[in-house]
Amino acid sequence: MIALIVTLACLPLLVLDMLQGSSTSSATETASSSDSSLVVASVASVDETTTTTVAVTVPDTVAAPVTTVAPPVTVAPRSVQTTTTTAPRPVVTAPPAVQSEAAFLACVRHRESRNNYSASDPTGTFLGAYQIYQGGWDAVAARVGRLDLVGVPPNQASPSDQDDIALAMYQFYGRAPWGGSCG
Repeated sequence: MIALIVTLACLPLLVLDMLQGSSTSSATETASSSDSSLVVASVASVDETTTTTVAVTVPDTVAAPVTTVAPPVTVAPRSVQTTTTTAPRPVVTAPPAVQSEAAFLACVRHRESRNNYSASDPTGTFLGAYQIYQGGWDAVAARVGRLDLVGVPPNQASPSDQDDIALAMYQFYGRAPWGGSCG
């Protein structure tokens, strides 16, 4: 590091001296032996016949670069709480048993009227073995071309006519008129 400082300090003087072509230098040619901060350097000039001596003063001690290292940081281990959760199990229900049209209608007939084709609910709104209301009965009867049944109360129609209209209603609307399922 010191050699680099000396070289850099002498370089401008040497360049000036070489440009001037002077055989003597204005710098001090000798150094006192007691002054340790004085460095004398001799450099041959370009024509190799003269030597230039340059005196450079450098400090007795050059401060070394200071490197500071942070003390190691000790981190106390912390307790880690883990919670194990189990995903809730989905409610597994058996898929609905696929019932044929006839089985479904037989179930509805039993549930709604206990197979009584002349049944009527307490309000008189739902009638017959399948407990069909009058407006629904008339709409399905007209749609299937049974105009003879339009206006006839379901509980006064024959069992076979009630079965036919209930089957047609099932084919048009599915299980919805009876709550979607029977079992």
